[in-house]
Amino acid sequence: MRITITNQQPHRLRRSWMRQAIRLLLRQEGWSKGDVSIVLTDDEQIRSLNRTYRGKDEPTDVLSFSLREASAQETQVDLSTLEDEPPLGEVYISVPTALRQAQAGGRTLEEEVVFLAVHGVLHLLGYEDETQEGYEQMYRRGWAVVQATQPGRDTV
Repeated sequence: MRITITNQQPHRLRRSWMRQAIRLLLRQEGWSKGDVSIVLTDDEQIRSLNRTYRGKDEPTDVLSFSLREASAQETQVDLSTLEDEPPLGEVYISVPTALRQAQAGGRTLEEEVVFLAVHGVLHLLGYEDETQEGYEQMYRRGWAVVQATQPGRDTV
């Protein structure tokens, strides 16, 4: 499993924490294969993606694009027969939006970005936050992973 992080923003963030959090989440979910790409971008790019793929002409904090769904639909191949797990997908995070949310919530930018990365991967794994119950489940799960992997804490 590879976790690729591309930071297109001037903010320096510890990639190791983000990778550790994503790996913990994937282990908890029983995933040992499948690549994940995280792109740290700006409001302009995420607004464009949000407009194109969700019909919402506004920036958002995080967008997830499952490559497993696309692979299955585009190739008509039974993915369960493949020896190598196809990529899980891509997660785009708007760093300016994350910064605003972090400031409003009394958190660091790094905490917010790691949470959003975990939240995005939860979407890749099939979790949804369209209902209040789904939102609360994803919120609790995301922050539990962030706290469990926070630098300076012992992790299991």
